Amino acid sequence: MATTNDKIIHYTADELIRVSVAVTRGITQKARECHNLSPVAAAALGRTMTGAALLAGDYKSHEGVSLRFSGGGPLGVVHADCFDSQYLRGYVDNPIVDLPLKENGKLDVGTAVGRDGQVSVTRFTPQEMTYTSQSDIVSGEIAEDLAYYLLTSEQVPSTISLGVLVDRDYSIAASGGFLVQALPGAKDEDLVRVEKNIAAIGPITSYLHEHQDAEELASLIYGDMHFHELYRMPLSWRCTCSKERIENVLLSLQEADKAELLNDPQVEMTCHYCNSKYVISHDELVELFKKKEK
Repeated sequence: MATTNDKIIHYTADELIRVSVAVTRGITQKARECHNLSPVAAAALGRTMTGAALLAGDYKSHEGVSLRFSGGGPLGVVHADCFDSQYLRGYVDNPIVDLPLKENGKLDVGTAVGRDGQVSVTRFTPQEMTYTSQSDIVSGEIAEDLAYYLLTSEQVPSTISLGVLVDRDYSIAASGGFLVQALPGAKDEDLVRVEKNIAAIGPITSYLHEHQDAEELASLIYGDMHFHELYRMPLSWRCTCSKERIENVLLSLQEADKAELLNDPQVEMTCHYCNSKYVISHDELVELFKKKEK
């Protein structure tokens, strides 16, 4: 399902400092509705999906990225996918978790995710090569954990900021973030200037709430540095589930499991990612297994 204002924009300054900006309000709202997420669950999943979009790599490669946060918190596993560099989906094990706000009035995402575990990053390339690497969760706040992962596992110094603002009616008022990466050869003084500029922006949720299109965010990050836009593309929520995929899962079962399913009047399966339910009647199941045998 398309979300008209969600997007990712890539920038570069002298090919040495890269900035990517993502706006994901519509996608996070879709996830909240699909999974009936509590505010802290919506914040955790929205941040993770935004992080997946930012990590999805160079726009030319159409890379896919899966993020899996398993920190031992009450949310359970937080999982997000970005495929073809622009389609997002995700879920949390326990979508309805309520925790007290932190002292600063913010949602306590760190406690909800937990700090005793790892973040796993799986990358899928157009050449169908897949590799997974992991790092320890340091805060459970998602952004800090992804920055730590990029530094320790991929040796890329990065600054990443992610935020989700949930309104009083539980709707998503703002969602998005940015990723800044310094490539070999970047000047230390330029990096110091960028860090000061980022500090002056303040909380990313406040900025996105006031500037929904985030078009000027890169200018604030780069300051007086010369930079240019590389590429932009829309982001949207999309799930790859279908009845055909569910049928293929059923066909892959062992014969004993198939026989057991035929004792029931129907089979009902729910997609983790979008909560869509698929019901296959007993007669449909019989025909499905017969076609496979033929």
